[in-house]
Amino acid sequence: MMSRACHIIVLGFLGFNVGAQTNNLTGSPYSLFGLGISSSSNVGINNSLGNGGYAISGDSFINNLNPASYGKLGERNFLFDFGFLAEVSEIDSGNATENRIAGNFSNIAIASTIGPKSAFGLSINPYSDVGYSVIGIDSNIEGSFDTFSSNIFGTGALNDLRLSYGTSLTDSFRAGFYASYLFGAIEERERIDASQEIANESTLNILERNVYRGLQLGFGLQYDIFPKLTLGGSLDLGTSLSARRDRTVQKTLDFIPSTVEEENDEKIDPFELPTSINSGILYKPFSGLDISLDYSIRLWNETGQRDNVGVFVDEHNYSIGLQYVADPNSYRYAKKIKYRAGFNYNTGYLEINQNPVEAYNITAGIGIPLGLRSLSHLNISYGFSNRGATTGILIEENIHTVNINFSLRDIWFVKRKID
Repeated sequence: MMSRACHIIVLGFLGFNVGAQTNNLTGSPYSLFGLGISSSSNVGINNSLGNGGYAISGDSFINNLNPASYGKLGERNFLFDFGFLAEVSEIDSGNATENRIAGNFSNIAIASTIGPKSAFGLSINPYSDVGYSVIGIDSNIEGSFDTFSSNIFGTGALNDLRLSYGTSLTDSFRAGFYASYLFGAIEERERIDASQEIANESTLNILERNVYRGLQLGFGLQYDIFPKLTLGGSLDLGTSLSARRDRTVQKTLDFIPSTVEEENDEKIDPFELPTSINSGILYKPFSGLDISLDYSIRLWNETGQRDNVGVFVDEHNYSIGLQYVADPNSYRYAKKIKYRAGFNYNTGYLEINQNPVEAYNITAGIGIPLGLRSLSHLNISYGFSNRGATTGILIEENIHTVNINFSLRDIWFVKRKID
């Protein structure tokens, strides 16, 4: 049985603390499997572009998908990005529907140049999210006609604390790498109530908390073939996350609680994360319009991971994103607003009874300058996702998400001239 829990995030590099996520960032029942579902929150503008952008770079935003993009951040530049996410989902089992709401702080990131052609970044955001509830599972007690009812709740997240570095090796070729510390906990609570027909009514509470941590490395490249065409790619190396478990079982009989079992810091099997190969193309047919096409594959087959009800399979991800701005240097405010849209299709990493859990995502967004002469933006994006299907034992999810990111930019060490 998988266990999950929220983890307190300490952002010492920013000089203040951020509390643990007391509200889940997802309500998906599919987060029951593995380490949960991949986070739907990205840094900056990627949320609006179908969650893609491996070939995108610039000096006004942070692109955490490819560390090579830091090589085009510009000189004496500093960026600060933080965001929030809200999610409303409708879950359809074929016989009934249920609505769930989730949301919280989603990311925080900084980026700064350290030379004319190189920069670094530091960020923290959810890597995967867990938030599920399974209510009213009725089962028979073996050898009798009595029944018991189970309610199961899971919460938690795996967080990604990432240090990135990128540099421009030439005017058209950039390279970068990152190191991520993945950490977090996943907690599962199960309450088992015996039937009221049993003479001595009893309740069993089972709490399991799995703690995961590990280091992941990645590399990225970007190459401007022509002024209007850029290729990008990155490699996320597979890694093994160490895991430990705390487990407590308490029984309540005739309103008197007692501890049946208690284990702390028990070493359990590590969780294997796959290697991911990512690629992207950025095409600029004319000034103001950017079109990005991306493809990535996560090699789950190589990990040998399994779940109680399904198997892990290679995950393919396709996305397209568009951004349009009339004139970013205009003195007219309306011409500086950026409009974005995207589409994403994911084959899923989990296969249940030979049925893959596929998903697609439609996104739209807007980048609003925080003032006529400001270098900072308020980025708002909306996404509609569909995951799963009402076939076999699967369920279907329709998910509405809203991401709000403040992307603040400043130029350091520039003297203002006074006429």
